[in-house]
Amino acid sequence: MRNEFVTPRLYSPAMNSARFFRGMACLLALQCAFVLIASAQTPPAQPQTEEPSTAPASTASPSPAPHKLPLARAFVRDEWKIWSSPFKRDSYSAHGVKKYVLPFALISVALLATDRKTADLLPNSSDQTLWSTRVSRLGGAYTLTGISGAVFLVGKATGNHHASETGWLSLYALGHTQAVVQVLKFATQRERPISDESHSGFFRGGDSFPSGHAASSFAIATVFAYEYRDHIAVPITAYTLASLVSISRMGARRHWASDVFVGGSLGFLLGRFVYKTHHDPNLPGSPVGTRSRLIPVFGYGGGTAMLEWRL
Repeated sequence: MRNEFVTPRLYSPAMNSARFFRGMACLLALQCAFVLIASAQTPPAQPQTEEPSTAPASTASPSPAPHKLPLARAFVRDEWKIWSSPFKRDSYSAHGVKKYVLPFALISVALLATDRKTADLLPNSSDQTLWSTRVSRLGGAYTLTGISGAVFLVGKATGNHHASETGWLSLYALGHTQAVVQVLKFATQRERPISDESHSGFFRGGDSFPSGHAASSFAIATVFAYEYRDHIAVPITAYTLASLVSISRMGARRHWASDVFVGGSLGFLLGRFVYKTHHDPNLPGSPVGTRSRLIPVFGYGGGTAMLEWRL
């Protein structure tokens, strides 16, 4: 028996809103401190000892130019790469399609076919919807923009180039995520599971597919995870928060399970693309390979299904 669904009041009473914004401020400050502490613990590059040289001073090689962060022109160029890559043959390989792309497609199709049953498994009570809505605000564009922007500004103010790149690439990934998600929402027009009468089909004037909160959360989590891969607490915290936000969108009855899965996967890929394309190799972080690829690995055996991401 499903409990009666009651639409929650998102910003009332006033006390709950005040608690929420105080929590956001604490989370933002904690995230900035976490990143700066992790950066401070990264050992700086050892300066090379000077050796006497007989070469003239004029022949000394100039110092490398500072790394430039991507701007508007780079954003447009990257958008073209993102939208055209699925139609390029060199984006696929027989091994990749068999081991990664095909299982990913099968999972998406299976979730699409069972979205109604998956939604019915939840209690769908008013308390569930209310608390899930509160948790899902962590993945809102305004919250993620504030956290990423704060990390960037604090990194700039303190001269921490690693933190400033992390904040900027997070904002950059968020911009790409919003652009791609909004286009897909407009194209698919899937109705949200707000009520028992909602349909899980497409082209009904909705904006449910894919989940923007899940995509944005995983895009920024991926940037942080790659930038601070040597500090295991950062990837764990980032992906845990992104997963909580994604699950909460189902609990808030704002998205179907397939919306969340596809949105989270899309966010991961976009965050990974931004990092691999624009990370300064002179800074700490995950090594950038020229042919590094995807991605989700799905396995089934012993009555247990497993989904993991190979970075």
